[in-house]
Parts: sequence; structure tokens; C-alpha cells
Amino acid sequence: MKFLIIGASGFVGRHVLALAKSSGYEALGTQAHSPRPGLLPFDLLTDRITDRVPPSFFETGQPVYAIICAVISQIDRCYRERSISHKVNVENTIRLIEDLRNHGTKIVFFSTSFVFDGNAGNYNEQDPPHPLSEYGRQKASVEHFIQSNPDGKLVLRLDKIVGDDPAENHLFSEWYRSMQGNQPITCIAGQVLSPTYVGDVASGVIVACQQGLSGLYHLAGPEIFPREELARQFTRAVGQQSPIHSKSQEEFGFLDKRPLKSYLDSTRFVKATGMRFTPMRTVFNEFRQKAGIAQAGVDSAAFPY
Repeated sequence: MKFLIIGASGFVGRHVLALAKSSGYEALGTQAHSPRPGLLPFDLLTDRITDRVPPSFFETGQPVYAIICAVISQIDRCYRERSISHKVNVENTIRLIEDLRNHGTKIVFFSTSFVFDGNAGNYNEQDPPHPLSEYGRQKASVEHFIQSNPDGKLVLRLDKIVGDDPAENHLFSEWYRSMQGNQPITCIAGQVLSPTYVGDVASGVIVACQQGLSGLYHLAGPEIFPREELARQFTRAVGQQSPIHSKSQEEFGFLDKRPLKSYLDSTRFVKATGMRFTPMRTVFNEFRQKAGIAQAGVDSAAFPY
């Protein structure tokens, strides 16, 4: 088994590539703009994958799994630049899938909880998509294409991905930078999510490929947090105080809407793989240690989830 990570310079793709290599698999990664050594140049807007990846990579007789992480994911950018984002996120992603399929490659496509409107929450794979945003509609379009042409493809829907490294760009490092700059943490009022450790996403992908899963699965942690509460637990865990404010989406001035209840039910994935997710308490503590913050006697009662 071999892996081709499309978009390996991004937060999730970087971790998938690193885990595949550390697990002993041959793996290649691509990047569009980030100058990271060891990654192949591939811009989903302009390039064809077969012009960038050596043909020999597909011709060794081993099954090749292509993990599609490359995407324009900024919600307002997708709305503001609808033509370009649709070209990248839908048209050329479908073209990429077809190019890879012609080489006998097995496809893993990352989708999102934003295919739902966020009115109910706790969505499972049987719930019909109803996206609010252009980004959600674009992801739902690729999902529809894959489900119309399954051929063993795997779709993994994610919710909010977080990390434990202050040097990476994710929700917790963003909050930590606000705390260091004596700035408040500002949350979307009423937003409820299922934060998932990025290492678990990488592990889940590898396990899913090892077990030959296909179809649609939700890959999201089982803990559910209002965004404000997640921020409170994070600040307590790192032992630093910061004001936590909430504003409505209208007050933020977003161009496109975000679903308020985006949390996903990953029961089907857990049953299929035996996956065990890292608790947020563990992620908080790892973040604190990597940030070099001495433990300040955090009360375990501060973690009700």
C-alpha cells in the first residue's frame, strides 16, 4: 500500500503524510504554494496530477491511496471568489478524481460538516445535506459526484480540527496568540462543534485505508462543546486567563453563513474501525507542555466534558 497526499502542506495533509511515512509506507505529498522541501509541486487550479507525479509511482503493483486534502477552505473567500473556488473545489477536484481513477488509484476525499445547515446537530451519514454556504455547496457537489460514481471511493466528513502544537496554525494556537497579546478570545455565539485532534484524523485515514473502507463516514471526536466553553476549558488548561467574548455572525460581518450546530456522529466509523479519539483534555495538556507552560494545578472539575 502506498499513499499520495494531495495538499500535504496544509494542516491535515501534513499530518497524514508524516504518519504514513512513520508507519513504513511509501508516500508522496504535493503542495501548491508553500515552499516545503520534499513535496511535489501541484496546483489544483492549473495542473494535472499525471504531469506532476512520476508514472512509476502508480505502476508498482501496490494499491495506491490518494488522500485529497487540497481545497480552498476559507468560507468567505469561497463566496467572494465563487468562480475560482468552484473551479478548484468542484470542477478540478472531480477532474483530479477521474485522472487518479484512470491509474487505478483508490480515492479518499475529505468533506465537511458544512454540508449541513447546522439547525439540528449530531448529524449522521443518513442525514441529507443542506448546506448554507458556498463552501458547503461545493463540498456537497463533489460528494454527489462520488456517490453517483462510487467505485470504492471513500468520503470522510470532518468537523473542527485542532492540534497540540503552538507552532502550527489551528484554533488553539490562534487562541493562544490572542492570550499572549492580551487580546480577548472572540467566539461565534451559539456555535456547537465536535473538535477533533489532527493526529486522530491522520490515524483514522490510515486505518480506513488499511481496512479497505469505502462509502461515506463521519470522522469526528465524540466530545461536543459550545465554542465558548471549549475556549474556557482551553484557557484553564494552559493556566492563563483571557476574556472570552461572543458575537453573532452578523456582528462578525461574515459574507457567508456558518452552521451553528456542526457536530457529527461518528458512531459508524468507530464501529467499522475501533477508533478511539484523543480527549480534548489530553490535547490541552500536550499543547501546554509544547508551549513550555508550567502546570498550574488545574482542577479536574474544570473539565465537565
